[in-house]
Amino acid sequence: MTKRHPLMLALAASVLVAGIAGDALAQSAVDFSKADTVGTGFTTWIRGNIATVFFTVALVLAGFAAAFNKISWMWVLMIAVGAFLVFGAPSFVADLRSVFS
Repeated sequence: MTKRHPLMLALAASVLVAGIAGDALAQSAVDFSKADTVGTGFTTWIRGNIATVFFTVALVLAGFAAAFNKISWMWVLMIAVGAFLVFGAPSFVADLRSVFS
């Protein structure tokens, strides 16, 4: 019995997948209106009063802990980056939407 080379098997599998997926990739764009509605609702909820209170308390407590040398300043930076991402989500989505449309 001959030993098959793994690279040849991977190449054959990729050719097979490319042949099958060709028809699926040639279809028109899919309607994402329901996903857009769910995403908008989620970002609105996450940016509400709960997130504002959470990030305010987290930044204050982490700032005091870092000032008294109990934790690293990197924790404060990561909390600030998280707040930036949560509250900047609508503009990020709008920018991505304009890039891909």
